[in-house]
Formats: sequence, structure tokens, C-alpha cells
Amino acid sequence: MKWAIPALILMLGLQGYGQAVDPVVMLDVNTRPASIGTSELAGFTSLPNARRQLIETALAVAWQSPWLPYLAGGADPDDGGFDCSGAMYFVMRKAGLDPPRSSGVQMEWLRKHGRLRVVAADARDLKHRSFSELKPGDLLFWAVSAHGGTIRVHHVAMYLGTEKKDGRPVMIGSTDGRSYRGQKANGYGVHDLRIPKAESPSKLIGYGTPPGIDVE
Repeated sequence: MKWAIPALILMLGLQGYGQAVDPVVMLDVNTRPASIGTSELAGFTSLPNARRQLIETALAVAWQSPWLPYLAGGADPDDGGFDCSGAMYFVMRKAGLDPPRSSGVQMEWLRKHGRLRVVAADARDLKHRSFSELKPGDLLFWAVSAHGGTIRVHHVAMYLGTEKKDGRPVMIGSTDGRSYRGQKANGYGVHDLRIPKAESPSKLIGYGTPPGIDVE
């Protein structure tokens, strides 16, 4: 399936789209997500200061907080957990940025600032040309098809880069079932970055650098 940009923009313009209304903790997976240090990320010290600070902030939230389970509507550790966009909202604000709250509008925020890079429908790994501009600290967006040929953005996370030990790409965010090295988990932490298979209804459709972070 090919994602039509006009349809994409139509869905992204809906304020708060993709967010649940009632805060309900998803407890179907009961393992705390992984945490890693910046010393485990390849090329971290060579990143520009603003990118390093953003990634350091994201990792510090995982290290310094108690277990933060996936919580629909959660956008602060004091809520008891995060949903995916709430986690990115909290991390970016803590790093001094001014993002919108929901995943769809976060993606539209990147588009309005010329930061959004669209992923081709045939991309199956990070070697695809679509990912030639992907950098640590970039936001990643997933979507599913909706009625009328439009799509619904349903997940956002932050790309951390690759691990030194084996070059595996990793990301950080809040989830109720994504995995790190084979272990599924619930909550905010580090997860493997995998590109969805062709038959998956969920597609990684775009990524980009948050406004406020220089694009090199």
C-alpha cells in the first residue's frame, strides 16, 4: 500500500488524534523495559550538543524514574506512567523544546517546520534510501489505515542510534508490548527498532528532527 501525502496531512491536522481519553494502565505485559547508557551507543560522543542532550534526557527519565507502565493519557511520571506521545512530550519539554501533545500533531509539527521525512511503502530495513537522513534523536512515527483512504498515526518513539556491541538499531519510548532483544515489555524504556513487515497493518511512515534541534 502507498501512503498518500494529502490524506496523511488531513489526518495529522486533527488535534489530539490517536490519544485515548480515559487513563487505563495496560497490564497484559508485565516486564519492565530495558535501560542502556549513552556509552553503549555507537558514535554518541560525536553528535552535536543538542542531540546528545535530548538523548541523555530521554535515557535519564528511564534510569531515574520508577517503573513507568504504559498509561493511556499519561504525560508525566507523576501520572504513574506514559502513553507513547506523552513520553515524547515530557522528554522534549524537559530538554527545553516546545512540542504538541499527541502523536499525530507531533508529526504535523515536524511537517510544518520542514522536518518530516516520509518512509516509502517498500522500506523493510534501515538500509533503504528512505532512512538516509535518519539521525539519533529523531522522532519515529507509525500509522494504520483508516476510513476514506486516510491514515491514523498511532505510535511515536525516539531513535537512539545503534548499539556499539553489534550495530543493532534501538529506540526509546512507551509501549505495551514491543521488545528488546527478544524480551517484550510494558512501559517506558529502550526497545529494538524493527521495520514492520509488508503484511503488517501498522507502518513506519515517517521520521524527523524535532524543531529546536539543529539539522546538520
